[in-house]
Amino acid sequence: MDIRVGKIVECWKHPESEKLYCEKIDIGNGEIRQIASGLQKFVPLEKMQGAMCIVLCNLKAKKLGGFPSHGMVLCSKTGAGESEATELLVAPEGSVPGDLITFEGQARDPPAQLPPKDEKNPWFRVQPDLSCDGTGVAKWKTHLMATFRGNVTTPTLKNANIS
Repeated sequence: MDIRVGKIVECWKHPESEKLYCEKIDIGNGEIRQIASGLQKFVPLEKMQGAMCIVLCNLKAKKLGGFPSHGMVLCSKTGAGESEATELLVAPEGSVPGDLITFEGQARDPPAQLPPKDEKNPWFRVQPDLSCDGTGVAKWKTHLMATFRGNVTTPTLKNANIS
């Protein structure tokens, strides 16, 4: 998977959805991606504007609410229903758009695009084992999620899933 640090340079509420934000995200090397995220209920618009985030960049593009989405913003999540809480993952201090995310001890050699939604797509094998531990550090199994600058974290949610 091609996971990178991004910076939300523009964000607005989807005009036809109460769940989706439409974002323009700088993922480095001058590339701005349009991504739709179902975060309206969880993250205030003012916290989205200018936020550093973690982006899964090599998903096949698809339309969400008619908006072309070219990736996914990764978040920590706890609970369900009324008790559900979700927040943006946090890049290490000093991160810049395009910083590459790795998992400690794992090779990083992502394809340009992940296969469609099936057993060959590594996201669907890896995602169930992505979490933030009791100190808020993001991991895949026991492998730290990090850049060369430090670990990816979650601001307040501990023992959370990542999706």
